[in-house]
Amino acid sequence: MSESCPLLILSVPAGHEIDPQAWEILKVHAGENYGAGVVLAAAAFLRAEPPMLMGDWRASRAEVLRDLTPLIESAFFNLDWLEAAM
Repeated sequence: MSESCPLLILSVPAGHEIDPQAWEILKVHAGENYGAGVVLAAAAFLRAEPPMLMGDWRASRAEVLRDLTPLIESAFFNLDWLEAAM
């Protein structure tokens, strides 16, 4: 039986940008801890709400998301706080 490589699929939240350093940390962590790849997809092409976990993660979805959510959140930012401060 063939096992599929785990893959984390994300999209950039509306009004947000990618923090390149945090994005790299997320990719390294997912790769080292789960053997997973991390990719961006346009939200319009996703059939489910991101993050999407594809393939065999060898852990429960809840465990994986509990581990990765802080890294996912830090990978995206917006400047709403700056506008509010002005």
